[in-house]
Amino acid sequence: MTIETETADLADRWFAEITAVDLLPLAAADARAWLAGLAAELLRAVRGESCQPEVGYDVGARLAYGQVASGEALGRTVALLGRHLAQPYGAPARSLPNERIMDLLGELVRGHTESLRERARDGQAALRRADRGALVRAERERRISQSRLNAIVNGAALGVLVVDRASRILEASDVALDILGLSTHRPPVSWPLDEIVHPADREMVARLWQEARHGRSRGECRILRPDGTPMWIVMTLSTTQAGAGAGGWFGVATIEDITERHRLQEEVRFHARHDPLTGLANRAAFLDRLETAFREAGPSARIGLCFLDIDRFKMINEGFGYEAGDQLLVEVARRLARVVAAPGPVPTVARMGGDEFVILVPDSAGLDEITGIARRCLAALRDPIRVDERDLPITCSIGVVEMAVADTRPGDLVAAADASLTWAKRGGKNQWTAFDPDRGTREATRGLLSRSMSPGLARGEFSLAYQPIVDLRDATMAGAEALLRWDHPHLGPTRPGEFIDLAEDSGFIVELGQWVLERACEVARDWPAHMFVSVNLSGRQLREPGLVKVVERILARTGLPAQRLQLELTESVLMDSGGRQVGALHELNALGVRIVIDDFGTGWSNFAYLSTMPVRGLKLAGLFVAKLGKGTEPGRDDHLVEAIVEFARKLRLSVTAEGIETSEQAAALRAFGADLGQGHLFGEPVSAGKFAATTLPRACAAS
Repeated sequence: MTIETETADLADRWFAEITAVDLLPLAAADARAWLAGLAAELLRAVRGESCQPEVGYDVGARLAYGQVASGEALGRTVALLGRHLAQPYGAPARSLPNERIMDLLGELVRGHTESLRERARDGQAALRRADRGALVRAERERRISQSRLNAIVNGAALGVLVVDRASRILEASDVALDILGLSTHRPPVSWPLDEIVHPADREMVARLWQEARHGRSRGECRILRPDGTPMWIVMTLSTTQAGAGAGGWFGVATIEDITERHRLQEEVRFHARHDPLTGLANRAAFLDRLETAFREAGPSARIGLCFLDIDRFKMINEGFGYEAGDQLLVEVARRLARVVAAPGPVPTVARMGGDEFVILVPDSAGLDEITGIARRCLAALRDPIRVDERDLPITCSIGVVEMAVADTRPGDLVAAADASLTWAKRGGKNQWTAFDPDRGTREATRGLLSRSMSPGLARGEFSLAYQPIVDLRDATMAGAEALLRWDHPHLGPTRPGEFIDLAEDSGFIVELGQWVLERACEVARDWPAHMFVSVNLSGRQLREPGLVKVVERILARTGLPAQRLQLELTESVLMDSGGRQVGALHELNALGVRIVIDDFGTGWSNFAYLSTMPVRGLKLAGLFVAKLGKGTEPGRDDHLVEAIVEFARKLRLSVTAEGIETSEQAAALRAFGADLGQGHLFGEPVSAGKFAATTLPRACAAS
């Protein structure tokens, strides 16, 4: 629809509304053309990029001077325009903001009212010079103008009030009376507006009226209806001195009931900050309250947090269905809320998502208070939860943290609670565990190591150190063990015991172990032909498909003979090996690679594997060696080592003793018949370069 078609149609309907109650001093065609022009101005004013409500004032004044004088005609006008402007327009369809419509129509009413006042005053001045009969007619005109807004905007969504400078209501439209709840009460003339406005908003409304003295003002406020019902309205205010006398003024207010809109907004805000399933605060609300607690905390304030996780909740979901799981979570939330319900400040209970809950305690009285809450939570969840005629047993694990606000930050507090929850679950579940800063530091270090291993390998942070392995019979060097080292950029030198298990858990040990094997073979290739290199092999590496192919490829690329490569595996790895792993060991043995058992004697094996595994030697654990030769006579430890060596000789296995630090230990092992020795007595682990520069020349000279 073009603007011309729209304004012509609006003018026809406008003409019909006005002529139903008033006579226009124009022919019908001229009146319609006049109204079409006014309609076009109004549409341009309100639909433009910026609203021009002053056009409404001008149109209202022109209506008054165009003989549209009655309040009923003006009311029909405002109702028609309100309905029309509220409809979507254009393509794509757009809707006007209510504020624009209210501004425009409020100005139209004000312009019409002030113009009628001016017109009546001018008429009275002229009639005072005429006869008394004319004065009577002028008085009738004045009464018409004084009625101003009687029945104005009846049927429209906007209400209109006229108030004096003392905030007394002089006139009100039917819609305004309905909004204010005054339709069936005493006539609202001279009713104090302040009595209707909610006490908490009266100061704000008074400020709006002051602003309206210099132009329009707008604001939202609450009113109290006579029955005490609160309602929200939006008010657009303007003032004028026309007809108010010297120094006086009156105001025009357009009002709209926005109670439902406020209710919906509150509902949206509630759902934005509450979990839809349990009704508890959600993650966003919890984090906001946590930040607020830190922001408002005093210098000596403390804060506590319980982080809960339902034990084996996944099994409940999978075994009984997600609906049963949801019912269980609702009951858990109810019980937790009951735990913290007490006089005074109530801690925040929130659902973080899934089966995780938190309880935030600002102004904590100490760790005892927080652990007390944790104990009550465990007790509250001890009884089964009835779901679909079934009693589901339920327990939870709880991480507890309590700190001085000055010593931590919100994110650190949550991380500490999360870490202590993990410890509680590892410890067997159905328990609480308090945060231990020292343990937290160790866990944080492990986390840092786990994250930085792969980048560290790419950056060249890993290296190998080589420790001599000597023949105990003549002290010649038989080989060396390649020991992994990591120079971490933040933690400094880091030994394998601090990160190998992490690499094993993550699977990174496969890539790291391949790098170690390849690097060790490259270095050992340049050693004398009688020397071997010994490399540790983890259980995860042994389980990796294609291990034999990897070893073959590395030996082929580096040129190291298979007979000069020794692979060390612990007893536990061998005991856990299945058919495929055992097959891989036999294939490696067939290549010529030596398989030896590392830390022999520290496991709980029954030695049955020695008859099935292609083992070529044993490495005696250092703890046995450390106890040798302690007394003047051989002790039980001496006899035990002697028995192990004898046992190995019967099975035609070589024996390498680790951790040899004294010549007495070396002499005892030599006497028992041990073959090889390794330890500080023969040399510390050194870099490949230093090993080649200092250790190898001595070995070659000795041989």
